[in-house]
Amino acid sequence: MSRWKNLSAVAISTTMFSVLLASGAQAVPQDAGASTQAVKRASIKCTKPAGKVTNYSWGDGSYDSVTVYFNNHCSHKVGAKLHFQAGGGQKTTRCLTTNGGTKGKKKFSVTRYHLKKITKGC
Repeated sequence: MSRWKNLSAVAISTTMFSVLLASGAQAVPQDAGASTQAVKRASIKCTKPAGKVTNYSWGDGSYDSVTVYFNNHCSHKVGAKLHFQAGGGQKTTRCLTTNGGTKGKKKFSVTRYHLKKITKGC
């Protein structure tokens, strides 16, 4: 008799999970809120080949350093100007040049500054 009770509990749990999924509920990892940073993105159009871009992304979580991830889909080097701003309004820029057809990351140590945007040129 206890075997039927266990099967009933499994059937009820499975049915409830199916109803939750059908209603649009999503499973959330238990540590989902542990490290939440706003991910920012930018792109620079390629000269060659037409229609391709170099993509950049970074997190906005630290005043000590920032890591910029890049993926250059161009067939040539791309120069990017990184625009930083401090809490008091002070601004500074840095350059990031990537070779064509490469992807990777570059860490910038910029105390008291946040990366605000990335533009073409250096």
